[in-house]
Amino acid sequence: MRLRLVRSALVISALLLFGSRASRAQTLAVSGNPGLLRITTAVAGSPPTAVSNGATTYTVTTPGANKTYRITAQLNANVPAGVTLTVTLAAPPSGTSLGAVTLTTVAQNVVTGIPKNTNATRSITYQFTGNVSAGVIASTSRIVTLTLVTP
Repeated sequence: MRLRLVRSALVISALLLFGSRASRAQTLAVSGNPGLLRITTAVAGSPPTAVSNGATTYTVTTPGANKTYRITAQLNANVPAGVTLTVTLAAPPSGTSLGAVTLTTVAQNVVTGIPKNTNATRSITYQFTGNVSAGVIASTSRIVTLTLVTP
């Protein structure tokens, strides 16, 4: 039995969207783009070794309006078959992180319950995993859109 090594890469760019329905503007900012995520190793009999990147952060600021906020994440295009990209946003005080969320082209909650008067900077961690069935995938990129919304 031969194990094919998955050599795949994903370049991620973060794009931010935010609304301004409150009297004072809420904001969401990202520190930059994570580096290239490339799976290059596998142990015989095991799936390829996942790679992670926690080099970026986000800063969320919410106004004093009596509302709670949430952050959603989505991709501009799905990742190839056999690979998965997840994102984990650490929660600001009193908010709730939903942990590692598998990214798709549908907006999904990643942090909920962000209270009014929040001004916090927290970590973003991306994890890229693949299985042997993915084969060798050419380097490709995806844009992750984070959106701050009021329920």
